[in-house]
Amino acid sequence: MPQISVIMPCLNMAIYIENCIKSIISQTLSNIEILIVDAGSTDGTLDILHFYADQDSRIKIIHSKEKSYGYQVNLGVTEAVSEYISIVDADDYIVQDMYETLYDLAVKARTDYVKGTAEMFYTLPDKYVYCHSLQQFPQERYGEQGIIEVCPNRMPQLLTMDNFLWSGIYRSDFLKKIKLNESPGAAFQDLGGLLQTQINAERAVYISKPVYQYRQDNVTASTRNNKGFQFIENEYAWAEQFLEGQSKEWHVSFYRKQFLHLMDRVYAMAASEFPWDNSLSSMQMIAKRLSCANSQGMLTEKDLTQEQWMDLQSLWKSPYFLYEKYRKLYEPQKDSLQQVIQFSNSKKQIIIFGSGRLGIFIHAQLLFRKYKRVVAYCDNKENAHGKQQYALKILSPEEAVKQFPKAGYIIANRRNADDMQKQLKKMGIEENNIAVYSTGADLRLFGENIDEEISNE
Repeated sequence: MPQISVIMPCLNMAIYIENCIKSIISQTLSNIEILIVDAGSTDGTLDILHFYADQDSRIKIIHSKEKSYGYQVNLGVTEAVSEYISIVDADDYIVQDMYETLYDLAVKARTDYVKGTAEMFYTLPDKYVYCHSLQQFPQERYGEQGIIEVCPNRMPQLLTMDNFLWSGIYRSDFLKKIKLNESPGAAFQDLGGLLQTQINAERAVYISKPVYQYRQDNVTASTRNNKGFQFIENEYAWAEQFLEGQSKEWHVSFYRKQFLHLMDRVYAMAASEFPWDNSLSSMQMIAKRLSCANSQGMLTEKDLTQEQWMDLQSLWKSPYFLYEKYRKLYEPQKDSLQQVIQFSNSKKQIIIFGSGRLGIFIHAQLLFRKYKRVVAYCDNKENAHGKQQYALKILSPEEAVKQFPKAGYIIANRRNADDMQKQLKKMGIEENNIAVYSTGADLRLFGENIDEEISNE
């Protein structure tokens, strides 16, 4: 019997699926079966699948009669014959020892499921990536050993902390009792499945180790679909049935999660130039449900932050108030990025002053747009000197100015940008060779089309 059944629903993923398959067949735990459930791909995906199936007997191709992520997952779970089950999206990939790590813990702890953490990633030129960690708990909660044991069915707040099915493995007899919504397409059907796993699981383990790589640059992903509000409306309406008989705390977490999910789509819509077509009716329906929950004491001011509560009130007044608010907040970030790109395009060499999160982010933004004039980082922190980011050295500011006196310097810092600018000027860098980026690492900027053409001559 296989130790783990890997279920991979797919439809027209020829661009990404090979990397996903390679990450699965090369797992250090080899006693697995790989159930790839294809919903009628026409882009060459099936040719890739058959190529690997001919070479690896662990791979089984299952043809789905429905183009539905939920239906495909349910079909794969039905076919699985292993001790544990894992779900992997075809445009993502997994860390090489994911299954060995999680399986050993699952057997030892006898849990309903075990999960690691994930990283969101954007692919950059020259095989670089930009990653952002997705942890269910704050790092300090994991302790020295990086492990947390919980009782999910007694922890309703977990619903808003753990948002993904695919970062773990589930005991087979446990997962076979759970069914995903079989609505068309691939649009948040895992929400209902996630709710069911958490309501029913008596014991689970979470580890801080990253095991899953979650792609963010797939333009066909459901998270980029402008029907997102309609998908949220439908999925939460379907999933509400599983709250029957549950405590008030589960209802509160469910409606809070629904509001947060809606706000995530509001942020995405704000990053677009115009409000999404046909979004108003779904937003109004969600607002009505949240208002009903509020009247029943299931979503009150104490359940949200002050800003979230204000946003919920704005939603009740008019969904487009929210769009207008976050569009106004987003525009300066886009403008700031465009200014940095224009500055970078006018210089032959670029130094990024600041090797922390914001410096890495702005460099990734330039790499994402195939800009390759960044030659080094510099930083005031001595413990950073001599290290590297994206294969570039981190220098002291003095050494950077000595080696690259004519370069353009991008200051990437939110708190100390003024002091850093004065520092550079004192060392002889002219003001027209200094740019400042301090508006934050907003991941939505990866999706922006910046008009300024970039030259790498």
